[in-house]
Amino acid sequence: MGSSKSWRLAAAVIFGTASLTACADGSEPSTSELDVEVTITSLNAFWEQNEELLGIDFEAVPLNRVSTGADGVTCNNRPLEVEEVEGNALVDGDCTEGILVAYDPAYLNASNARLEATLAHEWGHVLQAQGEEIDLSLSPTGLEIDAELQADCFGGAWAAENATSSLDQLRNDVESAGDPHSVPVDDADAHGTGSERVAAHEIGVEFGPTGCIDQIIDVLPG
Repeated sequence: MGSSKSWRLAAAVIFGTASLTACADGSEPSTSELDVEVTITSLNAFWEQNEELLGIDFEAVPLNRVSTGADGVTCNNRPLEVEEVEGNALVDGDCTEGILVAYDPAYLNASNARLEATLAHEWGHVLQAQGEEIDLSLSPTGLEIDAELQADCFGGAWAAENATSSLDQLRNDVESAGDPHSVPVDDADAHGTGSERVAAHEIGVEFGPTGCIDQIIDVLPG
């Protein structure tokens, strides 16, 4: 169930309180917090419904394992820190407390499309952590970029029928998070150029979850 790696998205987001219906100080949560909770609920439900298509056992990520780094959520008994998710998002499958998703709210708050595209991508990494056999980067010839583009594809599969943003808005956001063309495909932090990321996302939109196992191979740069 665990994974030997964590994924970091340069420019992505996540959070985590046990419930977002009320803040710790008793105040109402912000609109963005409510939107995050709604999106997480949708992502968990979608992948619970489609786990058989991927041949994995998906376990929904509870809200108390989603963190902003400012809420005391721990990994291996160490609280995550704000600096670790600044301008970033990550998934860590090796925490003894359970899988961790974390994000920078300032990044997510840019737009609803940013929120949905980012969380959908991160849930792609959740799938890879829970079912290592589907993680294309772990194949004998796999590269880290393969996992990132596959996560974009999984994001597209969810977005096709579940996103509240338009597909054009999501495409634009995915493209804006692409790497400069100068980043080598074998760079450990490579996520793909804007056009590569959009191509991967579109495979998920068109072919659904199984496309992110089969058709995605055709657009991997490695």
